[in-house]
Amino acid sequence: MNCLKCFLGGASPKGFRTHFGEMIADTEYYTYIIKGGPGTGKSTLMKRLAEAFPDEEKELYQCSSDPDSLDAAVFKERKVIFVDGTAPHTFDPEYPGASQQILDLGACWDASLLKKNKEEIISVTSEYLRHHASCRRFITALAAVADDTCQTARAALNEEKLEGFTERLAAKLLPRKKGAGEGKTEFRQLSALTPKGYITNVPEDYAAYMLCDSYFAGSDMFLRRFADIAASRGYGVSVSVCTLHGSERFEHILIPELKIAFMTADPINALSLETKQPINFRRFYDKSALLAKKTRLKFNEAALKNLRGEAVKCLVSAKAEHDRLEEYYIEAVDFDSVKRIEYDMISRIKGMGKQ
Repeated sequence: MNCLKCFLGGASPKGFRTHFGEMIADTEYYTYIIKGGPGTGKSTLMKRLAEAFPDEEKELYQCSSDPDSLDAAVFKERKVIFVDGTAPHTFDPEYPGASQQILDLGACWDASLLKKNKEEIISVTSEYLRHHASCRRFITALAAVADDTCQTARAALNEEKLEGFTERLAAKLLPRKKGAGEGKTEFRQLSALTPKGYITNVPEDYAAYMLCDSYFAGSDMFLRRFADIAASRGYGVSVSVCTLHGSERFEHILIPELKIAFMTADPINALSLETKQPINFRRFYDKSALLAKKTRLKFNEAALKNLRGEAVKCLVSAKAEHDRLEEYYIEAVDFDSVKRIEYDMISRIKGMGKQ
């Protein structure tokens, strides 16, 4: 099964950040935007739809607030998308009926049971939102520290040396394609901060190059330049950004046609890969310039680890409240009706055919 696992988006200093709206806007796809409260079966529905087509090319999007749940499923061959359209990633149809439509699981619940538990639902929801607000404060501090490290390191970066290395590696890995136009660049969120820590999905069938960069600036420059070169030579590029920075820093890129992945290992993601192709970015920084900032950079590295840990604790607490919230909705949902929707959706997908 050809299945790419990624996240719908991730936490940022400004709240949840996602590029998935760009995929919904792609009118080559037909999108079902699923509405309904927590525990109404949105994730389970998408999992079962994915299981119904085991041998087809898919993209499965995990929820950063609960990586065991799905936020979206994309059926590449049939050009159909299912996505959770509830907060914090609220989506609505842009071309209702023509390219998108609402799939309302809220129609399957007994509203009288939810009204009976109104006060409890409001209380738990408030606690859930409070923990996410706390998480955002830690992430805001983390972003400030990470950006300080990145700016400090950028001043010490030997851009000419890094540019030369990038050009040589691109010449080695990216064969020129005759008559190829500009390749398409898309966003696929491979990493996210979750209650289980900072998780990165590494595609299993890709040759992975690990960019070992303690200071962010070099790997960001390399990935941006390599992505531009790949696109100019006709290759599609999937870009994954680190949402925890104040601005979007390139963290990983994929070249799907060549099955090549460049994955950054840094103080935020603490990524460790078994790869024969690590690239140490220390060679691209002026050692004396970094040495002059050694104390500051060491302080920042420790602060990043601590702030990330506190943010994760907040997400753990938020998930506990979300689990409590789900109990009220599970009690109120008619899952036989949800099951009928599932069967109907499987039939519709089969009717669409492969493209």
